[in-house]
Amino acid sequence: MPDPIIIRLPGPPRGKGRHRSRVVTVPGRAPRTQQYSDAATRAYENDLRAAATATMRGLAPLSGPLSVAVYAYMPIPKYFSKKKRADALAGIVRPEVKPDWDNIAKCSDAFNGIVWGDDASVVEGFVRKAYAETPALVFRIEPAAPLTQDLAS
Repeated sequence: MPDPIIIRLPGPPRGKGRHRSRVVTVPGRAPRTQQYSDAATRAYENDLRAAATATMRGLAPLSGPLSVAVYAYMPIPKYFSKKKRADALAGIVRPEVKPDWDNIAKCSDAFNGIVWGDDASVVEGFVRKAYAETPALVFRIEPAAPLTQDLAS
């Protein structure tokens, strides 16, 4: 199995923001609705694309079924006591804060055409949130292993 691809973006993790909508009117045509991402999400996804491009170093996008692990290292709040801070770094206290885990995972859309052709090839994944001294968002991407058991049982 080839080495996993690790993409790291320093700084506090962000989740994908809600899409915005606006009505576009063109003279002589019926109005239509246009969907777009907010500016902060666009900027964060551009940073993720840049990190992915640097990591891939010109390699072709991966193909086949992929497994993605996302590690969101959240900043430790300044108001934590020394004990709570130590517990946070030990993984005893976990971040039950925004961004939501699913919105963090949605940021992987930025990798389309760079790391993989389309994120439809991701067949398994998880998101883990933890506190860290150095906040970052880290993706570990590798070929998915074949299933050896029925998932429903």
